[in-house]
Amino acid sequence: MLIRASYMRAKRSQNSGKVFLLCGAMIAALFVAIPARASDNDQHSLVISYRTAPAGRPELLSALRTQLVPRLQGLYAKDGLAHYRILFSRLVDTNTWDALVILEFRNNAQATRWQTIDTQTPAGLDVKSLTGISTVESTVSDCIGSSGPLSGTPDPVYMVIPYDYFVSPSEYVDYVHAYVEPQTNGWIKAGALNAYQIYTARYPAGRGWMSLLLLAYHGNNGLDQRNTVVAATRKALTTNAEWAARAHGKEHIRSEKAAMIADMIAGK
Repeated sequence: MLIRASYMRAKRSQNSGKVFLLCGAMIAALFVAIPARASDNDQHSLVISYRTAPAGRPELLSALRTQLVPRLQGLYAKDGLAHYRILFSRLVDTNTWDALVILEFRNNAQATRWQTIDTQTPAGLDVKSLTGISTVESTVSDCIGSSGPLSGTPDPVYMVIPYDYFVSPSEYVDYVHAYVEPQTNGWIKAGALNAYQIYTARYPAGRGWMSLLLLAYHGNNGLDQRNTVVAATRKALTTNAEWAARAHGKEHIRSEKAAMIADMIAGK
């Protein structure tokens, strides 16, 4: 009996050791499975659109110039922003935005500083100015393609085109690189366009756009050349087999929404 009892105690001890080792292995696996914390150097953008009644456009423009411009200039001077642009639509259009602000963050610390401002002064404006605004939409986004300076020329004219797309985000990025960028780069080469940026919304569900194309034309003269330059560039690209294939299937990739013409109020 003593021998049997000793054997049973030894067996239990052996099993306990196995259980301990198994638990340790499971805990280690859990730590491996937990994803790493997002980098503090998360570079991204915030696109803010403002809409007001036609009668409120002068007041909105004044508020942007007297409140938001100094606020963003101060942030930029203190390394609180990587870049910023404030655009105001050239003509009244009740179906879309009146002002568009693009903030570029180099890291999460810069984004957090803007969140603090937004909490105290929503969209960077005071209460009085906000009462005349009907809609504000803030869209966290990523720049997936660009060329040329962010602020354009000393007198840029912007065309802003929103899109929705029907494919996966990675497929859309491939489409942009293969179809869109060869054209926009061609427009720059032709001298009509000074710069462009292409953004995609990080969380697009229910948003007014999934992708946004910003075209900074070389003044009014560059904008006037748009149709001619687009046609010439596309004709030249037809010899590119991949681009030609993308051109035939683009209606299955995305749908284009109303384009807006805007002037830059301020930018860095």
